[in-house]
Order: sequence, then C-alpha cells, then structure tokens
Amino acid sequence: MFLRRVALLLGLLAVVSACGAAASGQGVDPPATAAVGGLPPATPTTAPEPTTTTSTAVVRTTVTLPLDAKVGARVAGNRVLLIGDSVMASTSQRYGGEMCDALVALGWQAEVDAESGRFVDFGDRVLDERLAAGWDAAVILLGNNYGEDQPTYRRYLEAMVMRLSPQPVVLLTVTEFKPSRAEVNAVIFEMAQKYPNVVVLDWAVVSAADPSITGADGLHLTDPGRSVLAQQVAEVLGTAPTQPGKCLASSFRDDSSATETATPTTVKKSTKTTTTVARATTTPVTDGPPVTDPAATDPAGTDPGTSGSSPGTG
Repeated sequence: MFLRRVALLLGLLAVVSACGAAASGQGVDPPATAAVGGLPPATPTTAPEPTTTTSTAVVRTTVTLPLDAKVGARVAGNRVLLIGDSVMASTSQRYGGEMCDALVALGWQAEVDAESGRFVDFGDRVLDERLAAGWDAAVILLGNNYGEDQPTYRRYLEAMVMRLSPQPVVLLTVTEFKPSRAEVNAVIFEMAQKYPNVVVLDWAVVSAADPSITGADGLHLTDPGRSVLAQQVAEVLGTAPTQPGKCLASSFRDDSSATETATPTTVKKSTKTTTTVARATTTPVTDGPPVTDPAATDPAGTDPGTSGSSPGTG
C-alpha cells in the first residue's frame, strides 16, 4: 500500500514538473499548431518569397512647380537648348515661332534644334555639334518616332542626360497616339527617378486632356497646340536669372524626312514672315511640319554618346 502511494506521488510530481517546463518555454518542443488567430507553420519551414508593391504603371500627374523648383531658380545663366522632332520643330522660328516668343519674354536665350522625322539618336547628333557652345539647361522632346525598341531608346536618352548633366534637363513625355509610346514615357519617368537634375513635363497628359491641341492624327500640333506647348515649357523653365532673352539661330532645319512632296510656302504671324514646308496631301496634319512614322526598325548603329553615331532613319 505504501509503495503504491509513493508511485502515485512520484507520478504526480512528474506531471507537475512537465507542466512547469512547458509554462517556462524551456525543455519542451513548441506545439505544431500556431497561436490563436494564426496559421500553423509550413513543414518544412521556408523563407517567404519577397513581395513588392512597385507598380510598372506610369503615374500621370501634372503639377505646377513652385518658384524655387523651376529651372530658372536652379541655374546661373539663361542659355537653354531645345531638341526635338516635328512636334518641337513646329514651334521654331521657321514655322510659328511660339517657343522663342514664350521663352525670350522670360529672359531665356533659346535655341530650338528640331527636325521632322527624327528618332532619339538625333539628340546625340545635336549634342555632338552644339554641346560645346555651353548651356545652362536643356529641353528634350524625342520619341514620337520610335523604333519599337525600348532598350535602344533608353540607351540614347540616358546618354543625352549624362552629357548634359549636372545642368537641369526637362524631358517631355510624348503623346500616346500609339500604344507603344507608353514604353517611351516609361523610360522618361525612369530618368527622372535616376537623375535628380531631370524634370518631367508630362505632355502626354496635357495633350490628351484637350483634343484641340492636336490634329486629326492625334499627334501634330494645331495653332493653339503650338502655343500650349510653348507655354508649358515656359512654365517649367520660369524666369531666367539673367537678361536679356534672345532667339538663337539653329543650323538644324532639315525637314526633308517628313515628306517627299513638300513644297515651300509662306506663313505670316503678326508682323513676321517665316518660310515653312508644306505638308504632303496624304498627311492628316494641321499647320506645322509633319513627322513620318516608318516601320519599326532600330535607328541606332553605334553606342550613344560617341561622335559620329548613325543618323536617324525617320
């Protein structure tokens, strides 16, 4: 009888000891089930796959810059180089002259180097010839003519930004008249994320919001559209820190890539008379130079940023 009591007592002590160890979390394996409200751990336990909240979609915003964020507040001089294709060219002095009208009034000495039908590599050609002239800021609108090759476009655009840095560079998104132009705009926003001196003027949003800005093709500018483009650029640049402003002459005036049937014509604006190139009858565009949209080919032949890169095919 005594032995039975001793055995029972030892058994009870063993149970109490085990419970105490479990309560202290020591010497006992954790249960196979999770805490209340949780989930049981995987067997075997593996590290969770990393997750990301980064979206590939381009955020579309149009924000008025505060005065201290405008280009004029970030530079010491007033020389600005503008590079583009037919959309930019339509605001040059040989057409309506809207760009110089808007920028000279703010004290900028502006040079518009833009030609119809040019691909992104055109910017490389312009910088080869004009970078040494010295510029306080630059504005680039290239990508309407696109070889459907995003890596090539990125390579050329980034090379231009690097050559112009650390001066401010304003990059304009392009009108998404074709779905592939979203690829162009995605690269432009990438440049703004990578380079602190890059400012994006979201022309794609501006032009999409007002159909009167572009003609029947959804790309080329109407008379009001040219004025809007110039005013948008002027808004981002702001007032130049030095005076006076001046419209600088450009040697990039070749619009022969736009059409084979172009004929000279004359357009009057206020008291000025400027010579322009007429549109081909097959191009549904209002006043201003047309741009070709050739087959998707890679216009690049050499690495960007090097002298003598291949000319554009547009």
